Amino acid sequence: MLKSARVCEVEGRKHICFRDKVADNVYDMFRTQYTLYSQAYEHKIVNIIEKKITEALSAAEDTITKISPFAETTLRDEMSLQRRISGSRKRTKALASNEERVEKMSKLTDHIFEEILYSTDDKLKDARMKLEDVVRRRLPKCVGETRIKQSEFKNNQILQNDWNEAVDEWNKLHPTVFLDKKDFSVDTIQLDSTYKEAENPINNVYFYRKRKLTEAFKIKKYEVSSLLPEEFTEYVGRVYYTKNSDEEEKDAKECFKWWRLGKNKILVYDEEEFKGNERLITKDCASLDVCGIKAIRSCKVLSGVWNLYECLNYSEPEYTLQPEKEYHNPTKWGALDRTAPALSLRHERK
Repeated sequence: MLKSARVCEVEGRKHICFRDKVADNVYDMFRTQYTLYSQAYEHKIVNIIEKKITEALSAAEDTITKISPFAETTLRDEMSLQRRISGSRKRTKALASNEERVEKMSKLTDHIFEEILYSTDDKLKDARMKLEDVVRRRLPKCVGETRIKQSEFKNNQILQNDWNEAVDEWNKLHPTVFLDKKDFSVDTIQLDSTYKEAENPINNVYFYRKRKLTEAFKIKKYEVSSLLPEEFTEYVGRVYYTKNSDEEEKDAKECFKWWRLGKNKILVYDEEEFKGNERLITKDCASLDVCGIKAIRSCKVLSGVWNLYECLNYSEPEYTLQPEKEYHNPTKWGALDRTAPALSLRHERK
């Protein structure tokens, strides 16, 4: 692609243009951008570590001069900045200008990390603890990642409120489990395979043809592969668990999956006509034993579409149950033998 690049003039301005046959390679370049951001620059752990380091630097800026937002002043300068407030003399500091802050940051190296980490100054205790969390991997755990709407990205409180509601519902459905909303945080990111949000990256790229090397043009849609994506920007939401409990983390992951798959619920019974043992199920059960019941002979679908199976591990025959419907016995969901119960079930993915 780079070998084919040449400069052409377009409406009085010079542009870097590419040979028309490498149009797909231009898409590949932007796709590589997306891959780098999704797998490295915006990786779920990378973002958490960046946040911890940022918090540590903020906590240390009043103590370490080289990262302080205030201008460095001499004693005479400081005395000249003193003002009398309410009858007492109070010292004020002048904020550094943007140029001064840039100059400070340009001289900063990775050594600042070790300077804080190995310091013994009590004033740096909070900053030191945050960096110790990074070194010792005491980091929040990502319980789930999901694609979200643009509105949820621009205002992540929408996503946070939605998650909090899901946690409340989950706790009500599972009395033996308690997830505390305060133990979770929500983060949102934007991933692009373009230079401008949601825009096809090739729209502003110019090309030339073999026989017209100096004539630049924009390539038509029919001239490129039909296998290319229609969307070039997506938004991702992540939920992090901030405590260190393997059991609660496992429950949180189950809650997250249930939340994003539509909060599916089904009430099942091991006898016909909604009698016998009753269980509320919110997840897939390859074997009903793990869901606290041996067989299903009647059920009430509270939400979502569910599939029942007469054999273990989702083996056929299969029967599809519609939401908000009641099935008094196996024949109601289509079984040929009324005495043949379902032994596994799972909700249908959209």
